[in-house]
Amino acid sequence: MGNGFFLITGTSKGIGEALAQKLLEKGNTVLGVARGRSEALKFTKYHHLSFDLANTSRINQIMEKVDEVVDNQRFDFICLVNNASAAEPGGAIEKCPAEEIDSHVKIGLIAPMILTSQFIRRFSDSETRKKVVFISSGAAFTPFLGDSIYCSTKAGINMFAQCVGQEQKDKDYSFEVITIGPGMVDTYMQQVARSKTVEEYASADYCRQAFKQGMLDKPESVAEKIYNILDNHYDQGQYVKVSDV
Repeated sequence: MGNGFFLITGTSKGIGEALAQKLLEKGNTVLGVARGRSEALKFTKYHHLSFDLANTSRINQIMEKVDEVVDNQRFDFICLVNNASAAEPGGAIEKCPAEEIDSHVKIGLIAPMILTSQFIRRFSDSETRKKVVFISSGAAFTPFLGDSIYCSTKAGINMFAQCVGQEQKDKDYSFEVITIGPGMVDTYMQQVARSKTVEEYASADYCRQAFKQGMLDKPESVAEKIYNILDNHYDQGQYVKVSDV
């Protein structure tokens, strides 16, 4: 992949930043969407939109930026990577503030749904190879103490991807739709989890132990594998583990 257009959410840090850098190094065009901007992404083909995905009613602004960046260019690959997630709230559900629950679900579930809808609509007539990707988690399948909201949004994303994949299955110019399980990665979310007490977040000790024992992958190594996954073909709606690549 060297002449692709990639719309990636959550490019200010972690997996999103590392994946964007990898794609840009290969000559692709990337539009990153995040509240903050990464200092590492200083490439001529990198475009940035500062945007809070909790503002779901304004996601059309992202697509307006897509039109501006694409501007009738020809690409060999068009891809949306729904990567952004919220670090908070974590903890027992009765301790989670309503506004943080609302923001987390909007960023992790509602925004990807709306963005996917608009992205597919925008490029539905293009004969170019197209893909919609969701960065998921093992938390979609396993309940973790203190992560009821995060687990639920990831489970929702997985089902959404399966449904959209089936919708695309028999289209003439279909989008490939997959979810990716990156495994345990040393991201900002992990750093936040390690900084908490067990009283604040029941899985805090587990996260600290995982870090001490070297169980966390670096975002850069995970991005390398995700890059390969993006180029491969999978069943519609499939959940692809980075550890299997």
